[in-house]
Amino acid sequence: MENKQALQALLAALHKEPPSVLTEVQTKKAKIAILDNGLFAYSLKGEQICKGYATAKTLDGREIDTRRAELISKEVVSDEMDCICVRLLYQEGRLQLRQELAVYENGAATSQIFLHDEKELTNTRYLVPFATPYPDKEGKELFLSLDQKMLLVPYDNDMWSRYESAVPACGRKSYDVTAIYDENSLEGLVVGALEFEVWKNAIQWVAHDARSFIAYCGVADVGTHDCCLHAPVSGEWVASAPFVFFWSEDIRVGMEKYGDMCASLMPARAWKKRKVPFGWNSYSALGLGLKLSHWQEAGDFMKEELPDYCDEDGVTYVNLDGAFGLDSREIKRTIENLHARGQKAGWYANPCNWFPAGGDMPVNLVVGAGEAVSEEILDVDGNIGDLFLKDHQGNVMPAADGTVPLDVTHPMWEKMARATIRRLVALGVDYLKLDFLSHGSVEGAHYQKEYTGRMALNLAYRILSEEIDAAGREIFVSLSIAPLFPYFLGNARRSCCDTFGHHEDVRYVLNALNFAWWTNGKIYQYNDPDHVPLYLSVIDGRGATTEAEARSRYYASAISGTVMMLSDNYGPEGDAEVIRMSQERTKQFANDSKVNAIARLGKAFVPVELKDGTTPFYTLSHEGKHYAAIFNFSGERQTLSFRAERGRLPVKGSFCDIHGGEKTVYDGVISVTLEGFDAVLLEIEAK
Repeated sequence: MENKQALQALLAALHKEPPSVLTEVQTKKAKIAILDNGLFAYSLKGEQICKGYATAKTLDGREIDTRRAELISKEVVSDEMDCICVRLLYQEGRLQLRQELAVYENGAATSQIFLHDEKELTNTRYLVPFATPYPDKEGKELFLSLDQKMLLVPYDNDMWSRYESAVPACGRKSYDVTAIYDENSLEGLVVGALEFEVWKNAIQWVAHDARSFIAYCGVADVGTHDCCLHAPVSGEWVASAPFVFFWSEDIRVGMEKYGDMCASLMPARAWKKRKVPFGWNSYSALGLGLKLSHWQEAGDFMKEELPDYCDEDGVTYVNLDGAFGLDSREIKRTIENLHARGQKAGWYANPCNWFPAGGDMPVNLVVGAGEAVSEEILDVDGNIGDLFLKDHQGNVMPAADGTVPLDVTHPMWEKMARATIRRLVALGVDYLKLDFLSHGSVEGAHYQKEYTGRMALNLAYRILSEEIDAAGREIFVSLSIAPLFPYFLGNARRSCCDTFGHHEDVRYVLNALNFAWWTNGKIYQYNDPDHVPLYLSVIDGRGATTEAEARSRYYASAISGTVMMLSDNYGPEGDAEVIRMSQERTKQFANDSKVNAIARLGKAFVPVELKDGTTPFYTLSHEGKHYAAIFNFSGERQTLSFRAERGRLPVKGSFCDIHGGEKTVYDGVISVTLEGFDAVLLEIEAK
């Protein structure tokens, strides 16, 4: 009898009538239909794209899912943002879930949910405002394909993480934003969070069917450097981050559209000068072995030997990185000398972490201004250990990338951070490289007990921004190791981790350009491709680079958006031959007026392909001019070709090296032959 009932239930499910539409909201381009089975259907230009639902879970494990819950009310409203919204209220047990779905005139849609417990304060660390059920033939065929790709966006740029284009695989995730797409046609669905104040967010292939995904709030895992669960969020009604989703015929355009949406809600940090910084950074050249004489010499070398290596005003930045223990009076004197001849000075600070990861914690913290902060400044009465973030059992958090996270919600941290920035401002610093900021977002037992990791990081960013803004002059801020979101602290963000000058470094820099070009000029003024060693890095241990590698590395930086920072030892101390070769190699490439003019545009080149690995082809169309950058990732001589139309270039025309030479006529396909690990920048003319 039991088996017969189960069979009858199965047959009833198989022959169930199609769901009916309860209500619809639509604009000229997009529509969302609310179905009676707890799903909604998103359509664009009359074609159904996909279906979705929402779910949430309380800390004690109770769940509510729109596919099971009772719909108790619905309301259609319009607002002042060119959208129409439907508000749905679901009930399951004593839990209520309010889902707000909106469609916009540009074809995009958003979903945000709010969770409420009728009997007690709502506590949750898991909200799913947008999830897809098993795909069906009513939606886009793409979602049935085993070859569909998900753009995997790393949470941050630490420890040489990379972007990926990955086939469906249970549990794989992208942080905050993704695209599900066909890598051949480039059409697909862009999905991304639009708020980064409270939650860490992810889009993940679900475990029971990798062709379905969930966009959720509350991720905390190895990708976010967390060993504690995401902190719970409490309230009468607990809101998720809103997620936007929209279909794009070319997800390159779609990702740019997403960047514009984010910037419209939270603009990038303003850079009124709007000039790409050109300069020198000490880290790759000298590591922690630098002296003030190196700083002065690098400034002299750029001023005297690199007349074209500068911004439009002729300015260069001379940046010390990790410069601990140097005399403050000599630092100030050197900065004054740089300023007197029209140069700028840069410095390094790591406000969210503490370097020694093992052994006894020291009494004082080195905070990046050349001195330890004294107990008198901090007024901590010896309780410096309170600054180290701890887990919920009272243990100091394990090191991430070799350094210990600080509790940025502690009032003592705020005092330290403000003192650090004020000291750097007083020294006359014009450029700040802020490092290890991801440590400020680690989940743990914060002093402010209700804070999530992302709330803590936002607090730290606001404190740092206040002090930098109070300087009374513009200071360029480049975030070094930092999450992609939030972004309001930085004029630039390093698009990848430490990079040096070899061919694998070129591919690594280009991986970030390949999949995150769209951040440039939108959520950050510039993408920062990190320092550029053209001859020898003392950090990477791989010896000197070849001329072809140096050219590729310089070109990769010039097309990234960009921040241009050389990083070789120009003297006066060190191996004489290394200094000589570093100077010669730098004069060869950094005086290239054609390449520097492209870098000064501040425009990121757009990838031709979004496939596995990294594409060697990038293009830019700007003010009627067209360019292409091509890289040979092989050590052997190769001919490399791409379709001009795919690169959004004129289908027919001619091209030549930007340095001149013979023009090559093309019809549909642009093709060049390059020596091993070499690169070329082309100027394109339409026929």
